[in-house]
Amino acid sequence: MFLPASRYGGLYDNMAFMLNHVRGEIGEKTLECPECHGPLVSPDGSDGETVCKRCGLVISLVQTSCGFTEWAPKWLSNWDQNDSDTLREWLTTLRTVSCQLNLPDFPFREEAARLIRQKNEVFFRSQRFGKNKRETVAALIFLILRCHNKIRSLKEICRKLSLNHHLVKKYAWTMQEMTDLHKTFSPKDYLRQYGWELVSDPEIMEATEKLLMYIHEEISGNPVSIASGALYHICRGKKSEISKDEIGKAFHISGRTVYSNERRISRMLSTKGSKFQFSTANKVAKVTISQPER
Repeated sequence: MFLPASRYGGLYDNMAFMLNHVRGEIGEKTLECPECHGPLVSPDGSDGETVCKRCGLVISLVQTSCGFTEWAPKWLSNWDQNDSDTLREWLTTLRTVSCQLNLPDFPFREEAARLIRQKNEVFFRSQRFGKNKRETVAALIFLILRCHNKIRSLKEICRKLSLNHHLVKKYAWTMQEMTDLHKTFSPKDYLRQYGWELVSDPEIMEATEKLLMYIHEEISGNPVSIASGALYHICRGKKSEISKDEIGKAFHISGRTVYSNERRISRMLSTKGSKFQFSTANKVAKVTISQPER
């Protein structure tokens, strides 16, 4: 059974021979060819074909594995050696801001990276954009979120990033025309986004939506502020314990802004002689608008 040992390699030759012999015996007992019942072997290892040692029948073919490098897409937010130093700085800033805002890589960060690469001449040559990369990226992300129906107020983004809200807002207006990101949200959209986080009473929300529909042609301004003021007006009418500061916190604005917009709505309704009234007939709260008699 053993081979004659040479000076140095004989021992290892004997060990290899014994190992192969044991493997052959185990293979003959456990795995057999379905045609001739011969032993099955894998000449090229576990990743190769399994064939019959006696008749040569191929039992299983080689299974090619799909590695990550074969299907992984090219992320636009990742820079490579061909990108300029300026583009690397912009993409690095984008990745940092995205992480601070807890944004997923796709589609928001990748869409922002695509626009930065596409509009690189505007971003790179603009002196105000170059000096304030974080503010510029924050404004761009705000517009992209809005286009994907992800309501996130500009003040919330600026507070998270510790940026100047007025400067980011100015950049957002500039890039809105430059990138054709024109989608806007109505006060009802902001009410549904932020109102349900604070109010659990569907009657209050329904009444606020009716109020916003009634005043949408009479009052203009920031839709977030108008929505918060209308909600506070309904809460006061129903004698709810929700304060203006709580509404302001939910809408990411100050309580003073909530109060001032509620006063605007109250003055408009009093000027028109209209009033929102609650009725609890049949234990169901309804809101009616009383119009002045003519």
